[in-house]
Amino acid sequence: MGFFAGLIPRSALLFAIVAVLVFIPTSRGPRPGAAAQGLAPDAVTIPTPDHVVIVIMENHSYSQIIGSASAPYINSLAQQGALFTDSHAVTHPSEPNYLAFFSGSTQGLTDDSCPHTYSSANLASELIAAGLTFGGYSEDLPSVGSTVCTSGAYARKHNPWVNFTNVPSNANMPFTSFPSDPSLLPTVAIVVPNQNNDMHDGTIQQADTWLKQHIDPYLQWAWTHNSLLIVTWDEDDFTSVNRIPTIFVGPMVQPGQYGETINHYNVLRTLEDMYGLGHAGASATAAPITDIWVGSPGEDTTPPVPNPMTWASRPAATGSTTVAMTATTASDPSGVEYFFGCVAGTCHPSGWQASPTYTDTGLKAGATYTYQVKARDLSAGANETAWSTQASVTTPSMHVQGISLSTVNRGGGLKSGSAKVTIQDQRGKAVPGAIVTGQFTGSFNEVVSATTNSSGVALLVTVGQAPTSTFTFCVVDVTHPTLGYNAAANRKTCAKR
Repeated sequence: MGFFAGLIPRSALLFAIVAVLVFIPTSRGPRPGAAAQGLAPDAVTIPTPDHVVIVIMENHSYSQIIGSASAPYINSLAQQGALFTDSHAVTHPSEPNYLAFFSGSTQGLTDDSCPHTYSSANLASELIAAGLTFGGYSEDLPSVGSTVCTSGAYARKHNPWVNFTNVPSNANMPFTSFPSDPSLLPTVAIVVPNQNNDMHDGTIQQADTWLKQHIDPYLQWAWTHNSLLIVTWDEDDFTSVNRIPTIFVGPMVQPGQYGETINHYNVLRTLEDMYGLGHAGASATAAPITDIWVGSPGEDTTPPVPNPMTWASRPAATGSTTVAMTATTASDPSGVEYFFGCVAGTCHPSGWQASPTYTDTGLKAGATYTYQVKARDLSAGANETAWSTQASVTTPSMHVQGISLSTVNRGGGLKSGSAKVTIQDQRGKAVPGAIVTGQFTGSFNEVVSATTNSSGVALLVTVGQAPTSTFTFCVVDVTHPTLGYNAAANRKTCAKR
């Protein structure tokens, strides 16, 4: 029960729990302390969750986590909640980022040294001053209130609240104190896994599994208890961009991808505004997050532009069985994805994709296909443009236009069979360079191949000879480097002499 530190005597614990639950308003109601800051309740666009649990992971960039097959649970959270696509840490290395998240300042620290002591305002001190509660849960912390720098896989550099004299020592708890009944959680809790489970020393998959095992029970409860989960990272893998994943999940959150630029100070400011708290350090000038909440005025209802969608490059055959096309690159603050639809023919829709270019494969030579394209934004509303105009394309093909049979005198009364085969494309133009394979039967029984000349004519002559010249010739196949053989379009496939 360390998270009620400094608020109430033990004898009044039950009364205090009831009082805190009654005191905290429901989502989107007036916030405690709002009037004191001159904020009219009807102007508030940030909900007030009954509980917030924040989990801080370690040292991985956005691109290492989002879309990673090693992080299926984290990516499921991104699908269920608000994923910030342009979230950033404030510095390197780890410890100054934890301090920034907790107190709105790096406290001038530029390394991961230990120990340090501070007395400035912070999230915990603000909550306590407002009559609310805070708890910090560090995996492998040896005991409540411990000030050790390291213990097993625990590192104090990842625990900012232990450094502040205005945070009661019994709010500094091992993760074993995290209650199995989420209703017993403090108003705001920060969870820090140990260095094996937060991706610092362990793998992405290990951390993902830890989150699902230890945090998902809280999230399942939160869906029906007006509570919020935030998962974020202290910093990326030490690049100058310092882009990190940040995810908000809960019943008050509009799922979607959000493209505004945020950092630790924006998240701290949002937490402070949820409960009408003061603003610690740089959070005073940071903008709160207001557009992700259910029913928020900032909710995106505008589709990308252009609307309707247009073609940058209309569908064009790139082979006898492939068609490529490109939509006009659309713009929207939350990001854009595209859908190429098949209107006519046995073509294949693309499904929603990030690229404005699509290549349809596995088509038939000489067939006509019709496509259209639309776009949608990545906001919670998934606002779609209207379809583009329809565009048709015919895949290139070739066929047998004609067959002429004759014989070649070999002397001594013997003859060879001869077949002159004309190949044209779907436009009626001669096709040079096609390999024609045909079967002679009757007086001659053999398979012969020949290549068409510049006039699209192949001359196939048997090696075998016979005194008689009664035979049948049939085209078996025609191949070409870029054209497909459309036998259904043949004017003639077999001939008899």
